Amino acid sequence: MKTVRSACPLNCPDGCGFMVDAGENGIKVRADVESMGRNSFICPKGRSLGEMVFAPQRLRTPVLRRKKGWQRISWDDAYDFFVKRIQETLDLAGSQGILHLYDHGHNGLLRNLDRRFFQALGGVTEPSGSMCWGAGLRAQEKDFGAVLSSDPEDILNSRTIILWGRDPAVTNKHLVPLLREAAEKKIKIILINPNKVKSAAFADEYIRVNPGTDGILALGIAHIILEKRWMDLEFASQYVKNFGPYAALVKEFPPARSAEISGVPVEEMEKLAERIIHHGPVMFYLGYGLQRYVNGCQTVRAIDALAAISGNIGKPGAGVYYGHQYHQGKLNSVLLPEDSYRGRTIPHALIAEELLKEEQERPIQMAVVTRTNPLVTEPDSLRWRELWQNIPFKVTLDIRMSETARQSDLVLPVTTIFEEEDLLAGSWSNKIRYCQQAIEPQYMTKPEPVIFTELAQQLGIGSYFEKSPREWLEYILEPLKEQGITLEKLKDGAIKPSYIPNVAWEDKDFLTPSGKIELISFREFIENIEHCKIEQYFSLRNSGMILDQEAGLEVREQEYPYILMTSHPETALHTQFQTEEGFKAFIHPELAAGQNLSSGEKGIVRTDKGQLTAEVLVTDDIHPRVVLIPEGSTGEDGLGVNSLISGKLSQGDNTSYDEVFCQIRKLGNNV
Repeated sequence: MKTVRSACPLNCPDGCGFMVDAGENGIKVRADVESMGRNSFICPKGRSLGEMVFAPQRLRTPVLRRKKGWQRISWDDAYDFFVKRIQETLDLAGSQGILHLYDHGHNGLLRNLDRRFFQALGGVTEPSGSMCWGAGLRAQEKDFGAVLSSDPEDILNSRTIILWGRDPAVTNKHLVPLLREAAEKKIKIILINPNKVKSAAFADEYIRVNPGTDGILALGIAHIILEKRWMDLEFASQYVKNFGPYAALVKEFPPARSAEISGVPVEEMEKLAERIIHHGPVMFYLGYGLQRYVNGCQTVRAIDALAAISGNIGKPGAGVYYGHQYHQGKLNSVLLPEDSYRGRTIPHALIAEELLKEEQERPIQMAVVTRTNPLVTEPDSLRWRELWQNIPFKVTLDIRMSETARQSDLVLPVTTIFEEEDLLAGSWSNKIRYCQQAIEPQYMTKPEPVIFTELAQQLGIGSYFEKSPREWLEYILEPLKEQGITLEKLKDGAIKPSYIPNVAWEDKDFLTPSGKIELISFREFIENIEHCKIEQYFSLRNSGMILDQEAGLEVREQEYPYILMTSHPETALHTQFQTEEGFKAFIHPELAAGQNLSSGEKGIVRTDKGQLTAEVLVTDDIHPRVVLIPEGSTGEDGLGVNSLISGKLSQGDNTSYDEVFCQIRKLGNNV
């Protein structure tokens, strides 16, 4: 029996460490108790990684689409097809005629060699922005100059924890033991969310907010704080800039108006304001759902400002936890310098639309997919199908036959994290982990870094890939040698680098142009507000205040009266490890009664992009104006819920997945 340390490569806040036992009968994956401490357990998604190695659905050989179906081929033949198509594309359309689609289905640092490969070709067409956290990222860059967060265990120094749009019980399971410990210490936990999510079970208080209006709720609370002169004047005078323009914004949202739009009563806002000021330190733990709207950046900035005026920045137990970028500039990158190639980028949400527009002038001749499943995970799926059908040759690298792989021409089988070595240094965990190879690559699979190295050699760009995977890992870690962080040391367990503090911004060295926290202004808050139909919807519906008289929301409400939300599934990560087919639509009893729907019945959910059939589940936990469909699953046609979602952007080029109106009716009823 061989035992090595590894780690979970999924794009998840927990960053779990693994101990992998490899023997004749396969592998066993268990928690790395030494490095995980009190959180030493593995969630179902982590266990699924180990099960995938020998799963029946595992891709075993390269396959090529023929007229009669898929044909197994050798790696030599696969490389011949791949290289030939690249050369033809370079001759016909240049390197930008190649579309490289990648995301974070695997967070290993060596997986970035795929981008290095396409940069070495001269630069290709690829996505920009984010399908995940971009709006909040942009917000904190504007407010603080960078995205930094305290150690998760710092919440035990708080007196109040506000889980704002976050559901750790589903998406951040290893935070739950810390929250339960906080509860035992009588630290107050408040949950703010449109839906009563699973984490409400260990929260002291649940506050329902209307979707997309969290920023207005934050401004209403700030109004109370300023009106009562509760602001931390000493902190603000030293570390805050733009207070005047921010105060002018807050003035526009007195508690009564904020309550009408956000749905949170004035009394609740008053209690929150009192709690934030008089029962600190306060940790604002933000989820990504609250910034999945066109106004997502403004929402996070409003919450950042609330933390700043109350002095809840840069001290133990306080802060706005969103993610972190501590590793930026601290590790060597495998990417080429930006001035050495000429690629073009298009925001995720707009790729299909933009490329279809310019199809005649600059057609994409070839697409290559790594670490993602765009035909299901990108918005505007039907338009993606149209684009995909028009691209002459598509290649997908994956461990299973995803929907995107099914609709490709060449599919290459890659290794799992247990059949390769890599490093993990993510945007949530404060430790660097070394994933050691536990077993040899199974079947005919190959590690992605090896695939791109071998392709580079055949294309005459091998000089960019002269290192072995082990040498690349040593190169990445080189700047940390002085701290004693090497591959050899990481074999003994994960290490927290010295540049990651326990408390974010404790030195008050903010990285904005002014060196201070730069608060949002009225002008910035209303920027692009005409595109934020969700916020206008509640302004119109509840207060009669229409921010955009041309919105035509009266007509929209008649045709599409509800808001479609797409939450993360509990046992899968987007489409990874998804075992269920079909859809479930969760609705409130009030909505169900209005549409004569009951649990177990089939309903048709429709938007201006299309429709799908879902099993209806009725629960008080869902907001009365929301239809909630967990994402990741697909119907018989291979389409997911994103086929109902338009490609819309917020600041930070973030994809606004929840900026969607819908209708729902019983199957068989006419519209």
